[in-house]
Amino acid sequence: MPIDLAHILRRMTDQFNSESRFYWPFVIAVFVAIVVNTVWYYWRPRSTRPSPAEVSVRPWAYWINVIVLIWALVLTIAKVPFYWYLISFAINVVALIYIYVFYLPPQDAAWGRELRRQKYIPKAERRKRRR
Repeated sequence: MPIDLAHILRRMTDQFNSESRFYWPFVIAVFVAIVVNTVWYYWRPRSTRPSPAEVSVRPWAYWINVIVLIWALVLTIAKVPFYWYLISFAINVVALIYIYVFYLPPQDAAWGRELRRQKYIPKAERRKRRR
């Protein structure tokens, strides 16, 4: 079965409406994605403690995802062409890649350096009271 590029491009520019067989699965998937994103946000692993940089970045990633998913529902109600969804999700992925590839690693490295530095600084000794 050959791939018909004209058919794919026509489907990308058609309105995404409730008569489409992908409409309700898409809406359900968006709600499931919001729930999964919320569970990820509140999940705290017991074995390792995240760095302060990860703790500070997690709300940003969460709200970027939730806003884009709500935006996808608004686009669904507005019955826009499918390429708007692709643009929105691409912006979401680019924002998350920026956060986790370019913004977070220098902060994690600084946190690691601070932990190593604190190992070499002697702790203040407790002073004994004279009687």
